[in-house]
Amino acid sequence: MSDAGEILIPSWAMGLHAIALAVLDDEGRIIESNQGFLSVTAEAKVEGSSVRLAKPDMAALSKAEVGLNGKVYTGALVFAVLTGSSDGWGALSGSVYRAGSGWLLAAEVGISAYPQLNGVIERLGRDLEDTERTLARRNQALQKALEEVELLKRQDTLTGLANRRSLDDRITEEIGRWERYRRPLGLILMEMDDFGGVNENYGREVGDELLHHVATVITHSVRTTDLAARYGGLEFAMLLPETNEMGALIVAERLRMELEGQFILPMTRPLTASFGVAMLLPGESRQELCARAGRAVGYSKKNGRNCVTMAGVISECDQLYGVAPQGTQGTDKNV
Repeated sequence: MSDAGEILIPSWAMGLHAIALAVLDDEGRIIESNQGFLSVTAEAKVEGSSVRLAKPDMAALSKAEVGLNGKVYTGALVFAVLTGSSDGWGALSGSVYRAGSGWLLAAEVGISAYPQLNGVIERLGRDLEDTERTLARRNQALQKALEEVELLKRQDTLTGLANRRSLDDRITEEIGRWERYRRPLGLILMEMDDFGGVNENYGREVGDELLHHVATVITHSVRTTDLAARYGGLEFAMLLPETNEMGALIVAERLRMELEGQFILPMTRPLTASFGVAMLLPGESRQELCARAGRAVGYSKKNGRNCVTMAGVISECDQLYGVAPQGTQGTDKNV
């Protein structure tokens, strides 16, 4: 309740800028006002000072006939600062209403208030731009963090290669491409030979360093369009799109020879691995392709290790290439 009685500016009108609303007492003093009126007084540089209605005279208003909706006056509204001076600081065009024991003033915000409002709008605009830039930077940082998290979820933490989940997803994707375009797709699986003794003889840290080294060698052996992944503890995989049988065998044999030719301290023997190569067959699922490649790896390990086996349609068709040193090097064997 204001000092003028029951008249109060509605809460929804307090934030209006285009309409100036004020409650007056019987002496014409402003006792309550909305944002529009405050903007006008601020532009007139009388903020913090009390103002009163100088024209029309309040005594004349109290004698005026009350019209429709309580209106008693429409026209120029002149205000003065309560400092003893009778000079008005500005004028508005509006109306005065009688409501109960108080007075309500309503006026359109004059042109004099626009610079103040424009200043507020400009400041808010600058604040909004600053906020948007800050938000954009934070969104970029968040997006980068999310991408890093997603990468970690699809990457083997020890070797930095893709993990089994990434491999499975990529194989499924490439099978879909194969069904549309019938382009060759090869899969190489490899398992390190006699690696259990490395951890026992040299410790787990040395074993981890060697696996990381193997991953580096694999990465340098494949194209950017291929996918190298850690398939299991001592198993690795290479998915080779647009690669025929001979191309896949060459990649596997080159990698086998690269590993065989390296001596890494403190080991006194080279690293070797057994390989299985499989080409996608019509109507074959991801699981079936991986199973044939895995069976070929098993065949390589049974036949001396450090060799490459091409997976056949059935186990009896698997073909061994690059027999280990204790066998006949360079011969082919049908089983």
